[in-house]
Amino acid sequence: MFRPTLSLAIAMSLALGTALPAQTREPMIMEGKDTLYHRVLIRDATRRHDAPDGTAGARVAPLQPLFVYAEDGDWMQVGVDNRGTDLFWIPAAASVAWRQNIVATFEGSENVGRVLFFADEDAAYDTVESEDPARSAAALRDSARAAEEGGPPSEQVVALGPRATPDLRQNLYVMPILESEEAVLESTGAYVNLLKVAVARADAGVEPDPEMSGAIEEAPVALPDVDREDFRAAVVFVVDTTVSMQPYITGTRDALEEVWRSFSGRDLGEAVSFGLIGYRDSLVAAPGLGYDVRTFVSLQDGTDPGAFLSGIEAMTEAEETSRNFREDSYAAIDHALRDLDWSDYGARYIVLVTDAGPREAGDEYSATGLTARALNSLVKERLNAALAVMHLKTPQGGADHASAEAAYRDLAGQANQAALYFPVEGGDPVAYRDAARKLGGLVVDQVLSFRGDDGVTDGRSAIEEQAAEEEADRMTRAVRSAGRTMQLAYLGREGGAEAPDVFEAYVADRDFDRPGLKPLSIRLLLSKRELSDLDEALKIIIRKGEENILSADQMFGQVLAAAADMSRRPDRVARNADTTLAEAVSVAEMLDGLPYQSRIMSVTEEDWISMSISEQQTIMSGLMDKVELYARFNETTDQWVDYLGTGATAEALLYPMRLDDLP
Repeated sequence: MFRPTLSLAIAMSLALGTALPAQTREPMIMEGKDTLYHRVLIRDATRRHDAPDGTAGARVAPLQPLFVYAEDGDWMQVGVDNRGTDLFWIPAAASVAWRQNIVATFEGSENVGRVLFFADEDAAYDTVESEDPARSAAALRDSARAAEEGGPPSEQVVALGPRATPDLRQNLYVMPILESEEAVLESTGAYVNLLKVAVARADAGVEPDPEMSGAIEEAPVALPDVDREDFRAAVVFVVDTTVSMQPYITGTRDALEEVWRSFSGRDLGEAVSFGLIGYRDSLVAAPGLGYDVRTFVSLQDGTDPGAFLSGIEAMTEAEETSRNFREDSYAAIDHALRDLDWSDYGARYIVLVTDAGPREAGDEYSATGLTARALNSLVKERLNAALAVMHLKTPQGGADHASAEAAYRDLAGQANQAALYFPVEGGDPVAYRDAARKLGGLVVDQVLSFRGDDGVTDGRSAIEEQAAEEEADRMTRAVRSAGRTMQLAYLGREGGAEAPDVFEAYVADRDFDRPGLKPLSIRLLLSKRELSDLDEALKIIIRKGEENILSADQMFGQVLAAAADMSRRPDRVARNADTTLAEAVSVAEMLDGLPYQSRIMSVTEEDWISMSISEQQTIMSGLMDKVELYARFNETTDQWVDYLGTGATAEALLYPMRLDDLP
């Protein structure tokens, strides 16, 4: 569940326009609200007009978000911003109301079925409330597939989601969430969000065909036909090289020697590269360690067994001990993200090998300032990589095992898949060598099979895929699943997989075959300015928290004062005894109705004062973690995209932030 803190409320207030210069004219307020602007999305390509029934001008692209300034019968006056600039008129029927800048995207995974786009709310509820939703969904998918292949259209399902995973940065589409409501799966009692979404790709070059109103261009049932011989995998071992780790360094060498030897009869060539990074700990904490992080084998050299073995021969354990049993493994993973060139690889794996727990956010010797979940998000968002952890549970680290396992399970988490967390009980070096050899072999075998057109199959259901893996061990199942998911993403990227062209439809945020899995990711579209505002808000909260650590009653008031100062709209900041933080900074209305509710809705000054210092510090540590994460999001220029097709200007570029990444 999405649980933002006070800082998000401040930032959202800014994002809704309260931090803008003085305006000569403001948009209309949404009906039934006191502060939210009335906004719409263009549902059909239409023309700008200089007045109702006036002269037609330039074309307005589908899905462009606009602010409403006036309504006149069947017409509305709109503008691209809330500053009153560049106003024009459009037919009201060409738009649909959009209450939030929140969208759904496909969550790539080989474990979930193709998303059902229901024709209406009743069709969605019929499936959710059926005695066997999985069976009902399967029948609907069959009818929708038949329609895709030229059969009669389905009355309940207007389209299916793509089989391969669309690339958010190449195919400019989003699914703005127009409405949402919570329902319950009749069979399991699990909660499911039914979302009314707008589905279209920004396509400014095509005029609408009046004869095709409401028609559907279905996503193809088959996987994209692409040249698989260019598919390559990168596997980077990130190895703890502190005192006592020499047996595992040797085990890594022996494991990969065996992998290369076992595939010597097949044309491995450039298909798989094995990189190698060694890490110890912060040199501030222990200056005698020699280095904190070092690349021993780059991905450019890692296709050559000789180069890899030479690199690992240079890797030795430290001669001096670390400050304590924790080590900065997160810094090594961050180094792998920044220092290595991953661009030529369709499958990307980072394999952490360690016997020690990590330095989490809040640790004075943490080089990243990130939590496990934040670093996991960074790996997924920047690389779309799989991060595996081989946790060596040596007897010496017994007191550290539980906390380290909890952190590393979060670090190795996969959307809709099993976490790639593999403990080595007792820290047995032989057991580790065998596990490393198996993991490397699984990746190589899967890549070679896929390149030979023998990998991802089309038309198999999630249940059928599961049955095929029933006899496999946990590591085999998890690594194969992660690999197939990356293959689907590669096919989608290279084959141009796209969202179906439907304008409005209903989707469920749970998979009907496996209700614990979610085929959709809910994201908030943020501009550079909004991310900067959010970052600044977090820093103010952190600063006020540090200044008032022993004066909780003063901290709340100072934050509200800072919110009023930042917004330059002090009239919108209220402070009453029972006012929640969301109400105080005028975002309660915006948060109301979202598919994921926020804890901010109920936090009052009394709540804050009643918290213990440790509880307050936990919130502050979480905010510091987000500040570090946002700095990395800001620097990843390839992920800032003109999702809504409004023009590739700095203001139009947006970042699709997952709700889980908000404070």
